[in-house]
Amino acid sequence: MTLFPLLNNLTLQRLPKLGHFFLTECTLEISILRYALIDYCPEMKTFVQQGISLSTPSLESVNNDDEVKIDNLNKWTQQRFNSKEQNTADGNEVGPSHGRI
Repeated sequence: MTLFPLLNNLTLQRLPKLGHFFLTECTLEISILRYALIDYCPEMKTFVQQGISLSTPSLESVNNDDEVKIDNLNKWTQQRFNSKEQNTADGNEVGPSHGRI
């Protein structure tokens, strides 16, 4: 399913209760999304709900990091969240952003 066919830039900021951007039971493609900024969303565990495939084939940059090619924003979000959670569990500081992804 292709949603948001004209979405090429997405910013999610200061959404402290956001757990997911979108809830669906279908595979999701956001085909022309090129840039995403996800900041100060400490409860965000996945971009779409767990177990759903998400394709972002045109994605060039997340949080202004264009060095890493990201094809699946859901996997990126999970990896970032898990590493932040692990750092907190290990006693390391998450940083001034309080769960910044």
